[in-house]
Amino acid sequence: MRHVVEFKDYIVEHFGIYEGVTVPLDSPMIQEEREPELNSPKRSDGKKKYVVYVKNPKTGNIKKIEFGDEKGGLSAKINDRDAAKNFASRHNCDTKNDKMSAGYWSCRLPQYAKELGLQGGGDYFW
Repeated sequence: MRHVVEFKDYIVEHFGIYEGVTVPLDSPMIQEEREPELNSPKRSDGKKKYVVYVKNPKTGNIKKIEFGDEKGGLSAKINDRDAAKNFASRHNCDTKNDKMSAGYWSCRLPQYAKELGLQGGGDYFW
C-alpha cells in the first residue's frame, strides 16, 4: 500500500492536466518553430492581399513583406498588356532589384500568378 501512495504523490508532483490531457510538468512543451517558405508569395489573411517571407542577406533575419491591395477591391490585371505597361512605368519596375521591398514583389506578381490563384501570368514582370 505504501508504494501506491508514493506513486500517487509522484504523479501529483510531476504531472498536471492541460486541456484535458495528463502531461509531465518536468519537461517543457515547446512547440517547434519552423521556418516559413522563403521567396514564395502566398495569399495573406492580414491587412494586405499577399505576403512573402524573405531572408535579409545582411542580418540573416527573416522578414515578412506584405504587398498588394489593402482593401481587396482592386484586382491585378496581369492579362491586360496596356495596364501592365502602365503599372510597370508608374512603379519603375525595371529598377526594382531589392527583394526586401514590397515593390519588388508587386512588379513580379505575374511570375507567381499560378501559386496565387490568378489567371494568366508568365515569366515577366509588369
